[in-house]
Amino acid sequence: MKLILPKTLVPDSEINGGIFFLAGPIKGGDDWQKDCCELLEQKIGPDVTIVNPCRYAEDHPLYRYKMAGNENYFPRQTLWERHYLARASVGGCILFFCPCQSLTNPRKDNQPYARDTYGELGEWRGRLMNNPNLNVVVGAATGFPGYSVIQTNFNEALKTHFHIHVSLDKTVDAAIEKSHLAIIPE
Repeated sequence: MKLILPKTLVPDSEINGGIFFLAGPIKGGDDWQKDCCELLEQKIGPDVTIVNPCRYAEDHPLYRYKMAGNENYFPRQTLWERHYLARASVGGCILFFCPCQSLTNPRKDNQPYARDTYGELGEWRGRLMNNPNLNVVVGAATGFPGYSVIQTNFNEALKTHFHIHVSLDKTVDAAIEKSHLAIIPE
């Protein structure tokens, strides 16, 4: 697996094929991104390129997959995210996953859980209204706060049933299908 972490700008020549951007709660969501990376690698293979907005330390098991690049190109992580979200939406897939807040490691900064994720979902719903060919998939665990509102908003905005996947595994499968990258046969 090849992992692009904040705020590294990796040269396009180093990226083979599509990329997957992992969008969803970070603070209080446990490390669903690690599980997602492992699923993507298992299903696509070791050449999969994943953009993960988690600020992993050197002792994190996935840090060893970090790609090298320009660490100073983006002055803020938000600009880095916007760059790679746009790239994944047409050359891979944006994979939103919304787990329930962790009971053992909840968000501890007195901010609402998934605060930024709700805004990002709204932005990409709006972008899909203007361009339904963008590669975006959404998954949410049963019990994720606001699930029914997210479902209703996508359905109404897109004038169709927008499928929200019920597990990380199903969301990964949908992202791979949407990206048109091959799944390794079992």
